[in-house]
Amino acid sequence: MSPTTERTWTNCFNLIGLALTLALVGLVLAGNTQLVRPFEHTGFPLSWALGIAAIFAFLAAELSDSGSPASSEQVDRSSQLAPEWEAVETCR
Repeated sequence: MSPTTERTWTNCFNLIGLALTLALVGLVLAGNTQLVRPFEHTGFPLSWALGIAAIFAFLAAELSDSGSPASSEQVDRSSQLAPEWEAVETCR
């Protein structure tokens, strides 16, 4: 896959995780209302299911981002000294 496609997948998984997290918080805050109470099962609440799904979405985002060779190239480029730092080193 190209780096652009990988970034797109990473952004999608991050947005899914963020949306699930916001839904989870909203469900927990509205848990005592009559509207949401029927969806909250006592054995395995819906908010837990949303939390687990959000964790998996964030893990998928990390896995899709860590496999890209572009991120390792950026680390190699940043390890080189900038021209300003070379000038400072020669002045000492």
